Amino acid sequence: MKIYEGKFFMNLKKKENFSEKNTTLLFSFIISKFITQLMKDGKKVSAEKILNNILIKISLKGHSPVNVITLAINNVKPLVEVKTVRLKGNSFQVPFPIKLSRQISLAIKTLIKSSVGKKKLEDLLVDELINSSLGKSQSIKVTNSLHKLASQNRLFTHYRWF
Repeated sequence: MKIYEGKFFMNLKKKENFSEKNTTLLFSFIISKFITQLMKDGKKVSAEKILNNILIKISLKGHSPVNVITLAINNVKPLVEVKTVRLKGNSFQVPFPIKLSRQISLAIKTLIKSSVGKKKLEDLLVDELINSSLGKSQSIKVTNSLHKLASQNRLFTHYRWF
């Protein structure tokens, strides 16, 4: 049958390919940010090994690593940032909107900070990523408290300038 060969269905296929490319580009950007955040003393190879172990452990627990990491970062990333502005001797907590790249880097920093403990970093980070992708982790609470602080101080938004 030639019903499915129309222009309408061809356009749908092109849009699906575009969205798949878009998600792979976003995931590669997230992975590169993750490696730079995990890196200590310029040891990029060891950070890559840690990230590979994390991806393997997520897949061994029965989850898709790509979906878990993207969902975790989307759940954790903050939309606003609170900066201190000083005017006429008074300091105000002023909420500022954040660009997407900064949102992703802040989300990764929050995930890593909340997973530091006495156990191995890989195991704690795997648990934190899975819990935050499900919506119940410490890093989501940190982001929610930041959003609450920004909403309390939205009165001072007229003090921000760009």
